[in-house]
Amino acid sequence: METNNFVFLADKFPKLANICEEIENIFYQDPQAVLMKGRVFSEELLEEISNQHDDINSIKHLRLVDRIQYLEKEEVLTKDIARSFDAIRHLGNKASHAYIEYDLEKAFKMHRKLFDVSVWFMEVYGDYSFRAPKYKIPQPHAKTNDDIVHKLEERLTSSLEEKFSSWFEAQKATAAAVEVPEKVDGNEEKIEMDQKTSNVEAENESNTLDFDFTLEEGESYLLTQLSKLQESSQEAIENSNQFSTFKEYLHVKRSIEDDLEKVLRSSTETSQSKLIFLCGSVGDGKSHLLAYIKHKYPELLSQFIIHNDATESFDPEKNSLDTLAEVLKPFNDENIDGSQENLILAINLGVLHNFIESKYAKENFNKLSQFIHDCKVFEDSTLTENRNHDYFELISFSDYQPFELTEKGPVSSYYSTLLERIVNNSDDNPFYQAYKKDKQNKVSGFFVDNYELLMSSKVRERIVSLLIEVIIKQKIIISTRALLNFVHDILVPADKSTDYFNADTLEKTERLLPNLIFDGKDRSTLLAAITQLDPIHRRLNTFDQILIELNNSMNIKETFNEYLDLTEVAAWNEEASALGAFQELSNASAQLLNRTLIRFLLFVPKNQELTPEDSNYTSYLVFLYYSNKGNRSGLRELYDLLKDSIFLWNGKPKDGYVYIDKANQNIQIAQKLKIHPHFKHLKVNNEEVLNRFYLTMLLAYSDQNKENPIFIEIDYPLYQIMVNLSKGYRPNKKDKEDCIQFVEFIEKVMQHGERKNELMFVSAQEGLQFKLSYDEDYEEFTFRRE
Repeated sequence: METNNFVFLADKFPKLANICEEIENIFYQDPQAVLMKGRVFSEELLEEISNQHDDINSIKHLRLVDRIQYLEKEEVLTKDIARSFDAIRHLGNKASHAYIEYDLEKAFKMHRKLFDVSVWFMEVYGDYSFRAPKYKIPQPHAKTNDDIVHKLEERLTSSLEEKFSSWFEAQKATAAAVEVPEKVDGNEEKIEMDQKTSNVEAENESNTLDFDFTLEEGESYLLTQLSKLQESSQEAIENSNQFSTFKEYLHVKRSIEDDLEKVLRSSTETSQSKLIFLCGSVGDGKSHLLAYIKHKYPELLSQFIIHNDATESFDPEKNSLDTLAEVLKPFNDENIDGSQENLILAINLGVLHNFIESKYAKENFNKLSQFIHDCKVFEDSTLTENRNHDYFELISFSDYQPFELTEKGPVSSYYSTLLERIVNNSDDNPFYQAYKKDKQNKVSGFFVDNYELLMSSKVRERIVSLLIEVIIKQKIIISTRALLNFVHDILVPADKSTDYFNADTLEKTERLLPNLIFDGKDRSTLLAAITQLDPIHRRLNTFDQILIELNNSMNIKETFNEYLDLTEVAAWNEEASALGAFQELSNASAQLLNRTLIRFLLFVPKNQELTPEDSNYTSYLVFLYYSNKGNRSGLRELYDLLKDSIFLWNGKPKDGYVYIDKANQNIQIAQKLKIHPHFKHLKVNNEEVLNRFYLTMLLAYSDQNKENPIFIEIDYPLYQIMVNLSKGYRPNKKDKEDCIQFVEFIEKVMQHGERKNELMFVSAQEGLQFKLSYDEDYEEFTFRRE
C-alpha cells in the first residue's frame, strides 16, 4: 500500500518514513503491532530530535519517559507535543504488556498521534517550505485477505466498533449557528447518569420532537441545537415582534415579568395615555420579554405601541436622540395632557441618560425628566423609587437580580431552571431529543460528554453558585444573551473540530466541562471573569495534601476515584486507567491532571467537605442578606469590622486613638476618635426570600453625639480588604489608590475626632507617648507623658 500520510518524511528522514510505511501496511491486519511500532517510531523520532541539537547530550540511554521529560524541560517539546508523546507511550506500553486482538480504536489513536508529532517535527526541523497535508485515515490494503475483512466486520457488531463504523463512514460533525432566551417554572428533575443511559437506549426510537432540518450521516443534532445558544447565532437576535418555539421552550419566568404584566393591565384600565419605560442594559432580555408577553397575551399588547431604541429608526439621517424625541412627542410638556397614546419604550439606560441630558429633554420634556429623576434609576446603590405616575411607569431590569437572597445563602431559580431545561428529559426539549438522536446514530463528541455531565444536578448547582459568585465579587452584569453563550462555551470546546474519535485521554481531559469553565478566558468576558474564581489559585492545606498524593501516585485513576464521584463521567473514568504512574508523565500532562483534580473537587467531590469554601465570601453573603433585610443585630459584627478598619487603616497607638499624621518618622500625631453606628437609613424588609436587593451594603458612623452620619458603600472587594486588615494586613500605595472612596470616608470620619481638645504625640523610636489636652474650665493646655 502506498503511504498516504507520512510520505513527507521520506526525503530527509527515510528511516522514520519506513517505520510509518510498515505501520500503514499492517494497520488492519495487526493493530497491536501498530501500537508497538508506534512506540518504536517515537523513540527514533526523539533520538533524531536530539541529533538536531548540538547542546543537548545524547538521550539514547534514557528511558522513553525520561527523554520526553528532558526535552520538555529544555523547551524543545511544546506542551501539546509533549502530551502527544505521552499518549504514544501509553498506547505502546499497553500493547507491549497485554495482547489485545484487533484493537482498532487504539490503533487509530496511535496513527493520528504519530501524524501530529511528525508534522510538528517537519515544521521545526524539516523544510521551511513544508506544508502539512490533511490527515487521512489509513485505507485497507488491496491485498488484505477476506479473513481479516470478515473479522473486522464481526468487530463492528460491538458498541465500540459501531461507533467506529459511523465515524469511519461519515464526515465529522459540523455545526449550524444560532442563540437562545429564557424558561418556565417547574420542579427540577434530577437526572442521574445511571438513569440517562438506560433512558436513551429505551427511548431512542421514540423521538417526539421533529426537527425542521436533516443532517448528513455522522453529523450531530445536539451540536446543532447547542450552537443556537451562541451570541453569533440567529436565535440571539431578539425581536419584540417575534417569538419562536425554541425561545418559548427556554423562557424562564422571572418576577419582572409579573410586574410588567401588572403595569400593562393597570394601564389599560385608565382612559389617559401611558408611557411605560422598560429599562436595562444590552442583551438583558427586554425584547425577549416583550415578545413573550405579546405571544402569550396578544390582546394586552395590542393596545400599546412598542418602540425599541436599539433596533428602530424612522430616518437614517437621524440619530437615536432625534428619533426618541419624535417617538416621545405625544408625551412632551405641550402634548401630554391631551395625548391618547399608549407607548412601551424598551430603552437602554445609557441612551435614556443621554436623552434626559439632551436639549430635547431640557426644552420640551421637563415632566418626563422629573419623573426619571425621581425614580433614581441611574443610581447604582438605589432601587428604583416612585415608579408609577399619572402618565409614566418605569420598570428597570437593573432592579431585578438573576438570583435571590436567603438566610442560608443565595439561590437562583432563574439560572437553575434554565440549566435544568437544557438537559431535562422531556418530549419538548430540543436539546435532549437531539442528544437522544445522536446516541441512536452513534454520534459522539466532547460536547456529548459535557452535556451528560451537565445532567448532574450537583454540577448544575455548582455552576449556578459560580455565576452568583462572579456577579457579587466582580460586579459582572450577566445578560441573558451572555448566559446562553456561556452555556454553549462550557459544553462545546473552542476547537470543536478536533477529532474526538482519535482523541487520547489527556485531550479529552482538557476539554471536560470543569476545564472549559476555567480555561476559557479568551472566549468571553464572562468566562474571563470566572477564571478569577479558579480553585487552583487558592492555597489550602487540603489541596496541597491531595496534590502530593496525586504526584506520588502509581495509579492516577485510583487517586482521582479516592476523592471524586466520577459516575457522571464514567467513559472518561474508564479511559483514565491508561494514565499509569504520575511521575512518568510529561510536565504538561502532569499540570493538566493537577488542575483537573482540583477543579473536579468543586463539582463532583466524593465528600462535600472537600469542596473549597471561601469564608470571606460566605460571611459577606450573610451580611448582605441582613443589610437588605434591615436587620441591625445581624450587622453588629460588620459594623465592628468597619470601625476596626478605620483605626487599622491609619494605624493606632492605643485603643480609641487613631493616627492623624505619620509623615514624621520620629514623632507621630494621633487623636481620640469616638464614633457610633448609624442605622436610620436601613429599611426593614420582612420577606424571607429577597428578589429585589442591593449587591452592596450602605453603612454609616456618626459622631459621639450620634449625629452627622458619614456613609460608606461596602462592596465585596472593600469587605475583603477590611477582613485582611483585621488579620494584620497593612495597606500599600496601590490599596489606597484602589480604595479611594474608603480613604475619603475615613478622612470624613476623622473630622468627628477630638483633635481640638486633645492630641497624642508618639515617639516612634523610643515608644514614648505624650498627651496635649485642653481644659475648658481653666482655658489652658496641659502636656504630660502617658
